[in-house]
Amino acid sequence: MKSLEQQVKEDLPEFAQEVASASTEQLDARLAQLAKDLEAVNEAKEADDDLVEARDVAKGLAQPYRDAKKHIALKSRYIVGLLKDRGKA
Repeated sequence: MKSLEQQVKEDLPEFAQEVASASTEQLDARLAQLAKDLEAVNEAKEADDDLVEARDVAKGLAQPYRDAKKHIALKSRYIVGLLKDRGKA
């Protein structure tokens, strides 16, 4: 598994080089800007009507599978409980 430093140097070499020589104050400012950038990306994601619609469609398509998994788990837990009550598990 790659270390964080290795991953950043491979994926974002210019960024790694830039911040390596930055002062503490510059790093603090850069971190604050990254937090703002992340908030902007999240806001844009939530405002993306196509993405919201696709997420809703995917959620609807996956619902029967979630329900089936939930019912299977419930049935399994019930049977384990019955076996425990009978001293078999």
